[in-house]
Amino acid sequence: YLAPLTTCGNLPFRRICKGYGADVTCGEMAVCTNLLQGQSSEWALLKRHESEDLFGVQLEGAFPDTMTKCAELLNQTIEVDFVDINVGCPIDLVYNKVLDVPLTVKIRTGVQEKTNLAHKLIPNLREWGASLVTLHGRSREQRYTKMADWGYIAECVQVASPMPLFGNGDIFSFEDANRAMQSGVSGIMIARGALIKPWIFTEI
Repeated sequence: YLAPLTTCGNLPFRRICKGYGADVTCGEMAVCTNLLQGQSSEWALLKRHESEDLFGVQLEGAFPDTMTKCAELLNQTIEVDFVDINVGCPIDLVYNKVLDVPLTVKIRTGVQEKTNLAHKLIPNLREWGASLVTLHGRSREQRYTKMADWGYIAECVQVASPMPLFGNGDIFSFEDANRAMQSGVSGIMIARGALIKPWIFTEI
């Protein structure tokens, strides 16, 4: 699963990764207000190539009505297999009212480095209708200062069940991917590893 890489995950790069075996691709994060205002540069982020047989878009927004209107607009105008959103938005409103495709959510372990919150949030996401959650094994505060916490991701797999949980963080090789899958995740999302070597999908 190729992560929605802001500023890097454009269509040409996704085609390269798809050619090397990426199963799932996702467009760069698009801002809902910009889409609703008809900004062509924002709509370009949602363009799908014919080789992308399992393709989604990631949305960012701060207000329920904006997110809902945007999701409804996308539902009517473009062909996607899923919509991924940042956890800050009210996914139950978006999913229940306007989407015909699965809704997925990407989150981090929490905001602060020593306070994990994902395990508390995941059951709510499942109840609100999320089809899948991807957990990045770091907090927002950490950024990339420490290694991703795959032990915590493994704990969250149990909390998420029966909803699938994908893991994300520090996957740069086949060995990393193999270790990550041993955590019990349903799949893995690759970000920096794909930027460094797009053929990582072939290795895996």
